[in-house]
Amino acid sequence: MKMIFLVDGDNNIGTGLKGVDMLSNQDTVLIFYQKGHPLSKLQKLCAGSKANIQYIESVRGGKNSIDFQIITELGVLVGKREADYAYVISQDKGYAASIQALRVRYANAFQEVALRPSIESCLHLPFILQARDRQELCNALVKEYGSAQGGTLYNHLKKIFQAPEPNVVEKALKVARPHYGGRKPGTPKK
Repeated sequence: MKMIFLVDGDNNIGTGLKGVDMLSNQDTVLIFYQKGHPLSKLQKLCAGSKANIQYIESVRGGKNSIDFQIITELGVLVGKREADYAYVISQDKGYAASIQALRVRYANAFQEVALRPSIESCLHLPFILQARDRQELCNALVKEYGSAQGGTLYNHLKKIFQAPEPNVVEKALKVARPHYGGRKPGTPKK
């Protein structure tokens, strides 16, 4: 599953990049920032991420210049079918109309295109990480996957984690234990 994140560097960049450290080397993050803005702050926020991170400076300054660049880039990615999942990361609701137009016209070119406030909100993992106890985990799984699948998934996980752990040390000792006297295992009798 290839995910591409187009991050609006003008709009709550700290919140937007939350979750960048959870991405894999298959994911791409395009961070659009204003001409002349120091790049070091953005690089610091992305330190430790395995994703392919690219910093794209605006070609012109001015209001909405980054917004137009992001929508143009998103249109090209969708048109070339280079993203299964593409997310515009911004708190700016102005992207909604353009994203809706892409969904209507090019729905078969991608799995999902959406506007989200952060990278973390695009991932299915955070709902599990936010659960503080078993009940919250069960509720989160049901909310995410529906009552039938979520309940089944919870019960399966519960069985796995409640099953007694085999004594790994005992198994390792049995394998490594030398045989004294008599013949070695696997050698024929004389």
